[in-house]
Amino acid sequence: MKKILLSLVAVVVVLFIGALGYLYFSLNSLIKKAVETVGPTITRTDVRLASARLSPFSGSGALNGFVIGNPEGFQGPFALKLGNIAVSVDKETLLKDPIVVNSVIIRGPEIALIGTPSGNNLGKLLQNIQSSGTSSKTKQEKPTKEATSKKFVIKEVVISGTKVHLAASALEQKVTQTLSIPDIRLQNMGTADKGISARDVAMQIITPLINAAAKEGINALAKQGLQQLQQQGAKQLGNELNKILPGFRK
Repeated sequence: MKKILLSLVAVVVVLFIGALGYLYFSLNSLIKKAVETVGPTITRTDVRLASARLSPFSGSGALNGFVIGNPEGFQGPFALKLGNIAVSVDKETLLKDPIVVNSVIIRGPEIALIGTPSGNNLGKLLQNIQSSGTSSKTKQEKPTKEATSKKFVIKEVVISGTKVHLAASALEQKVTQTLSIPDIRLQNMGTADKGISARDVAMQIITPLINAAAKEGINALAKQGLQQLQQQGAKQLGNELNKILPGFRK
């Protein structure tokens, strides 16, 4: 009888460990699938995630190889490459709604700012993101899958070590330069009673990052353009900058 009980206990333990392993790996594959499914509907570009690792036991995890492609009409391997993303989730809320995320730390992201006389890739990407939010609100009144999906509360987001790779043509000059932008800190996204959607989380993180990159790009182009101010004047410089980065120059 004792041997039978021990055998049953061993079977239960093995099944329990197997279930935990399944939960761990299935959770990570679901995160990767969600990013690569929801992402393109927000940015209207290719979105890839190399791997996701989130432990349901500790609530800590990381996303690696998160890449947002360029919008249509712009060449280049990426528009945004978000490097390493460390996430800390309140594990007690993983099966609740909203899920509470204590922190999102993005280290060493890279941004490609491609400027042409007809516009720039980040402006187009931002336009896509903003229009995706508007279009989702004007859909039919029936509850959508997104409306019933999980919501999130993000307590803090820190983006550090960002590099902007600028490639633009302005005032008959080609400008290629790598720039740094200050750290970005965001807090208190969503409220405890309802939270915000994954789409809104993405918009609130990516939008200030794009704006900061564009402003640094404008400053760099303005400095490069100073070489020709005497020939073409400040007004011409302003016109050229507005062509390359429309909407960002105030």
